[in-house]
Amino acid sequence: MNAADIRAHRASDSLSNRVARQVIKLMQDQDLTAGEKLPSVRELSERFAVAIPTMREALSLLQLAGNVEVRHGSGVYVLNAEPRLMLTNPYSNELDGTGILQLLRARLLIEPPVAGLAAQAAGADALDDLAAVLTEAEAFLSGGADDEGLFAANMRFHRGIADASGNRFLAEVVHTLTEVRAKEQLVVLDLYDDRARDHQQHLGILAALRSRNAHAAEHAVFAHLDEVARVVEARLAES
Repeated sequence: MNAADIRAHRASDSLSNRVARQVIKLMQDQDLTAGEKLPSVRELSERFAVAIPTMREALSLLQLAGNVEVRHGSGVYVLNAEPRLMLTNPYSNELDGTGILQLLRARLLIEPPVAGLAAQAAGADALDDLAAVLTEAEAFLSGGADDEGLFAANMRFHRGIADASGNRFLAEVVHTLTEVRAKEQLVVLDLYDDRARDHQQHLGILAALRSRNAHAAEHAVFAHLDEVARVVEARLAES
């Protein structure tokens, strides 16, 4: 992915965010709860008067943020209709390599110690939920059209660690970095481009959490994000 490709990710950002917020409002107005099914993509696109690709992008943002689940061949289902969600900031600067690297470095400072806390505070159910997310992610490792599902699962894994830390303020920071900056995170996935290794590192992080070893968990998350940042920086330099 070169600089032009990165800029292209920005093109429909404002519209897709606006539509995503309309879907959130629809879920709230209709009092939809987790597990309930939304209208089809075509019906939603007609309802909000947008093209089907724009509707799919809006739903992708909602899936990345944990508000809906898109089940291919089945439909779109509600996960969380709470209004806390902040989608990709429509007022943020245009996507560029510098911003992407700054995001990764911010995560490097914040997420490793959060994982250390989670190793000590996470309940058994929370760890089982993280394992289930990684099992889901494993089904999407082929890349291509599966990247939407893979990225949604990966971000839920990182947010799940933060939620398990026992510190809701730190969890909110991690949610913000992975929800508001979903576009940048998608670019990171494309640039890093080693889905199997990424998944193995996530399994290593989970093993450290299960061991209740705060140092090991912190180190595992740092090593993972540091490698991603280094690879992304090198590939941006090549473009």
